[in-house]
Amino acid sequence: MSGVNRPMSQMRKLETKEALFRARKRILKYMVLGYLKQEGFLHTAETFAAEAALTGEYEVCDNIDLDIILQDYCSYYLIRFNKQPQFCRKVEERPPTRRPQTRKTKPERVEVLEKEEVDLPASFIVTKLLKDNQDHADTTPIERKSLSAFLVNTTPDKRQIVELLYQDIIRPSGVTWDDVKGLATAKSLLMESVVYPVRYPSLFTGGLEPWRGVLLHGPPGTGKTLLARAAAAEGGCTFFNVACSTLVNKWRGESEKIVKVLFEMASYYSPSVIFIDEIETLASERSAGEHEASRRLKTQLLTELDGISQRDGIVFLLANTNMPWEIDPAMLRRLEKRIYIPLPDLNTRTELFEKFLNSKTIEVYPKVDFKELAAKTEGYSGSDIKLVCKEALMCTVRKLLPNMAGKSCNVPRKDRLDLCDVYTAIEKTKPVSKNLAKRHEQWQSEMGCA
Repeated sequence: MSGVNRPMSQMRKLETKEALFRARKRILKYMVLGYLKQEGFLHTAETFAAEAALTGEYEVCDNIDLDIILQDYCSYYLIRFNKQPQFCRKVEERPPTRRPQTRKTKPERVEVLEKEEVDLPASFIVTKLLKDNQDHADTTPIERKSLSAFLVNTTPDKRQIVELLYQDIIRPSGVTWDDVKGLATAKSLLMESVVYPVRYPSLFTGGLEPWRGVLLHGPPGTGKTLLARAAAAEGGCTFFNVACSTLVNKWRGESEKIVKVLFEMASYYSPSVIFIDEIETLASERSAGEHEASRRLKTQLLTELDGISQRDGIVFLLANTNMPWEIDPAMLRRLEKRIYIPLPDLNTRTELFEKFLNSKTIEVYPKVDFKELAAKTEGYSGSDIKLVCKEALMCTVRKLLPNMAGKSCNVPRKDRLDLCDVYTAIEKTKPVSKNLAKRHEQWQSEMGCA
């Protein structure tokens, strides 16, 4: 019996080793796939997953990182061999080897071969090259540059800050100027400030260097944030949507580090737009009783704005506020363009009603003249008009809810909206920005720069 069991035990050992080998290979493949997705190489990750036949059955654990594994191996290698391991080496340039001649050729043919010694393909697919160049031009800097290259020789503290700010980068969302109704003056000014310096950098040199910052101010709900996203998308810029909670830290000196790393990342991923919403919370007017941490944060922010011209690439600060009169004068000086975003006029309100009450999905009965609705909403902002349309649609839903008990409605349908519901929604929804328009107009006449 022992002679029979011994080969079986040896076979089990071989099977165990083979299983471990396959598991190790699978782990390596999924770790490489996770690393490619983490660095933003999404197309490469899809190709790799298809070629390696990887499925969604497995995923890399949260506490596993190739960078950390590499650091641990370097530490182990240094302790054991007292030197750093070498992973890559430069490839030596070797002359191309030519196939030995096995038969005699005619002299005319030899001359032709000597002329064709240049290592080039026999034909070029020009359309493919043009398509690749076009795709590369359409990509944003965040897709072309790897985060790992920026993290080379960085401290662990800085690495944490970079990972925190990297989450604030907004990928292109497809917002265009057509999505912003009206505001033709603001669009043209943002084109001059953000888009044109990126498209035509040779024109903006010397005394006509690109603007450092733009302040958008106006009543709430007038489309300031949507304008910022459209400007970043049209210019092909990296859009940093920085919140106050990201920059403010309770530890001493951390807020200044975050601001410094933010502008370093913006320079690395240039052209970049740093968008700060409600900037008066960060750059309010300095006073004698102000806390030291708040003063240091403002000083660091002002210093980084002054140093933008010395950085590589274009870094642009786009700020948004509903109360520009509370911003520090030093910050206003660095926000060279101060643009007033007014409440929508009659034509803009008409376009907004046409957009929100689209005839393809909503049928208003009886037929309505959108200019009549726009005339009844004088002093309403864009968000107020959207809220009016939402409230009108909710009136139709309220009529259906009592009869929907125990039923599921997953089939898309076309809403039928009564005109009286729209008028009722206008009467119930009061504008919140009407009284602020005059104060913004007065501040623009005194401090604006458009």
